[in-house]
Amino acid sequence: MEHLRSISIFVRTAELGSFAAASTALGLTPSAVSKSIAALERGLKVQLLVRTTQGARLSDEGARFYARCKTIVSDLEAAEREMSSAREIAQGRLRVMLHVTPARYRILPELPRFLREHPELQLEVVISPGAKSVEAEGIDVGVFIGDPPDSRLVARRVADLKFVTCASRAYLAQHGTPSHPRDLVNHNCIEYLRPDGRTRKEWTFERDGETHAVEVGGNLCINDGQALVDLAAAGNGIAHVIAMTAERSIAAGVLVPVLSDWTSDAPPIYMLYARGNVQTLRVRTFVDFITGLFVDMPRVATPSRRWPMYQS
Repeated sequence: MEHLRSISIFVRTAELGSFAAASTALGLTPSAVSKSIAALERGLKVQLLVRTTQGARLSDEGARFYARCKTIVSDLEAAEREMSSAREIAQGRLRVMLHVTPARYRILPELPRFLREHPELQLEVVISPGAKSVEAEGIDVGVFIGDPPDSRLVARRVADLKFVTCASRAYLAQHGTPSHPRDLVNHNCIEYLRPDGRTRKEWTFERDGETHAVEVGGNLCINDGQALVDLAAAGNGIAHVIAMTAERSIAAGVLVPVLSDWTSDAPPIYMLYARGNVQTLRVRTFVDFITGLFVDMPRVATPSRRWPMYQS
């Protein structure tokens, strides 16, 4: 092992071209670096480095030896890092708070797999339909919908969402299919009742730089996205919901998208955690897990608007 250490010191010195620079990089004294390389030269019976006033340069024999040794040293360092990482295990209690929409449609179905991969973790999940304070609740990681307020927490934008406008085939057969956002004023639109008690009456659509904000109306409002989708599927009217909420019903043919040539932005998904917590392996592991679940949803470089947090 001492011989391998001497070779590692030689490789670093050759790369830096100086005993002093190598000693700083390795945390050794210049004397220790010099003695180690001298011992290696005595053992090999060749001069590896030519000492100069500017530092050190490789001799012909040293250049050939360095070419052989640099890959060996690199492989050894990689093996050490791999073994060190293998000893790190995400473990302990992790308390997370999840907004109900991403929790229901993306996160909860994948949690069994996450826990199988990290059996030493004890996960405590709080499902939140509305605004909560991560700091006040003692949460390690929060996943929410909407732009977070300024705070001491790290805020990572995970995904940008879209609304989808949809209805059942029976409803569209009876009432007609809207071809332009303004047609919605003649339809029964199921309104979402937000956690703050207000309904989302204005639906905004964009196409080719053209924006239409339509004030909708109907005889029904409800505070749960899935219930809203179910009511639309039952023929009660037109729904305007975050796309992931309706994607299963659309794939099954229960709901039909309308106004598909228009886009409608929805609040983004953010992940929040304390600045120091990202250094904790269990937090870092969960943060990476959440990020991977939304990798198919691109993030815009410059958000066009701000959304108050916890809209659904």
